[in-house]
Amino acid sequence: MKKNLLFLLMLICSMSLFTACNDDDDNGKGEETPLAQQIAGTYSGNLEVSLDGTDLGTSKQHIYVKDAGNVVSVELKDFSIQLEADKDPFNVEDITFSNVPVEDVEGIVQFKETKVTINHATLGELQATLVGTEVSNKIDLDITVYASTLKKNIKVLFTGDKINSEPKDFAGEIASWYSREDLKLTGIEIDPELLQSSVKGISIVRAGYNKIGIASTVFYFVGDKEKYLEIKSMDIQKTQNGIELLEATAVSKYDKKVNFVVSGAIVDNQLTLNVTMSDGTDKAEYVFTGSYKRTDAAIVKMTINSDVVVLQPEISEVSSNKAKIVIYKKAGTSDEQLSLVPEFEISSGATLYYKNEPYVKGTAIDFSKEQEFKVTAESGQTSVTYTVNTAELVQDFSFASNFDGKWEQKTSMGISFDEPGAGWATSNEGVAYIKGMFPNLYAPEKTNAVVVSEDGKTGKAARLESLDTTGMDAWITSVPKVTSGSVFSGTFVVDPINTLKSTKFGYPCFKKPVAFKGSYKFTAGATYYTCPDPSKAHIFEKDDTKKDLPAMNAVLYEVNNYAFDFLDGTNLLTSDKIVAIASVDGKEQAEYTDFSVDFKFSKSFDPAKKYKLAIVCSSSKDGDKFSGAPGSVLYVDDLEVTF
Repeated sequence: MKKNLLFLLMLICSMSLFTACNDDDDNGKGEETPLAQQIAGTYSGNLEVSLDGTDLGTSKQHIYVKDAGNVVSVELKDFSIQLEADKDPFNVEDITFSNVPVEDVEGIVQFKETKVTINHATLGELQATLVGTEVSNKIDLDITVYASTLKKNIKVLFTGDKINSEPKDFAGEIASWYSREDLKLTGIEIDPELLQSSVKGISIVRAGYNKIGIASTVFYFVGDKEKYLEIKSMDIQKTQNGIELLEATAVSKYDKKVNFVVSGAIVDNQLTLNVTMSDGTDKAEYVFTGSYKRTDAAIVKMTINSDVVVLQPEISEVSSNKAKIVIYKKAGTSDEQLSLVPEFEISSGATLYYKNEPYVKGTAIDFSKEQEFKVTAESGQTSVTYTVNTAELVQDFSFASNFDGKWEQKTSMGISFDEPGAGWATSNEGVAYIKGMFPNLYAPEKTNAVVVSEDGKTGKAARLESLDTTGMDAWITSVPKVTSGSVFSGTFVVDPINTLKSTKFGYPCFKKPVAFKGSYKFTAGATYYTCPDPSKAHIFEKDDTKKDLPAMNAVLYEVNNYAFDFLDGTNLLTSDKIVAIASVDGKEQAEYTDFSVDFKFSKSFDPAKKYKLAIVCSSSKDGDKFSGAPGSVLYVDDLEVTF
């Protein structure tokens, strides 16, 4: 009997213990979901906007509530205000309230008052305030925006229902080419061959946060006439099955009488697009179905397993569907040794072509001459052509020059000029561009910005002069008043749209630099001109308070690759890639003056990283801002970086 009683007590205790464990687990329901996580999601509803009590209209809108721990962020995307009916709306774009406290008060979630300040280019400073509530997946928000320039309050009231618990942007995920699988037409009849050949695919592009656009597409209408559908912006939303394309309307691109109503869905990478066309008399209903095809077309990586390759190929960014690849070969490599087998990693689904045929893996290519490869996307709608060349990676560039070697004569725009050679470049090509294109501003017979001089400290020197090139706004380019003479390690390629990007500074550097040394003399020009805005180089002001100074700098900076990564005239001394600078405090000197300045490091030198080192000398310290004194002359000689 006692044994039975003891067993019963143990059984009760064990059941109590089991029950107690479940009590800790919220009666088997698991831990309570944090409040911020409960209300996070996408809410779809109506947005009412008014300006100091004047109704500005109602629009469909999404609000995104994101879990941020014990608080939430509330985001209103692509917000615009139509202040006047006959004028374009003011695009405020995004309003984000971060760290909004939320509290459950008797079943009602309250968004505590939160403020944010936005600087808008047209409306000035916007002071936005948010309050609101959420009950049973329905949200009400009251947003007040005070516009300082208008001195008025913009009132924004939003009421919406939760449509999903994933407040994320899906537009980028579905933007692609959808290759036609079927096209059905009801309501009208057109030539069957036209129906068969039309709408080979639909191109969907991202147009904003959970907004997509449909690129121009031909649909045939009454009389077999082409009508162009194009939608700039169309809302989408996530559903249990996939992505819903919410109904949007458009007017035919070239025929304002024909209207389109479009809706659809994307499920498992399959697009169904419903397109209704009408002109008030006839109506056509198309149902397009198509499959997702990737549009990426890129060589992501190229490798070559060979002793003659000292650095794996570097790939440039794509511009106008073209890109470059550089293979760095060992010095002294023969043409026969450049028959190499490359390996490629390309965009998923894409095809790599060589000589208009799919490249067969393992095929040797003769890289002793320029070669071309083409990558075509899975969609067939995009392709990129890659031009491949070889180069030697200069690993022993001394960064030293006394300018005594033979200068190279070059010609550009029919204008001849001299360059120091051996890895050095000047601003002479830019001057040649001005002489050739605008001889009325700076005549071809006038001096170049940089010339070789016999007046060196030891032997020859480089003579740099700031020139008066008059200044003029010339369509796509801007000719400056002041064009400074500059000599630098790197290359010069004229960029007429942004002339400061013409200079490509620096060469690979494999050691930690210590000091920048050299010798100079300098005479300042008589009249100083300031350019207030370097993007408008032709605009200048005389400034009697300033006297010109020279610039002599050595800059070490990080790169991702040696072939295509440069600092230029826009960022030589300001880029966040800069690791160290040695800058000479130059001034007027009638005779040669020696200098030696140590590099000042803003970041530590890491031998595992890639670096470039640039030496840049200019006859005007602010020549990169098109400011200085014409007639300023700088002589430089015996330049050197020590390690």
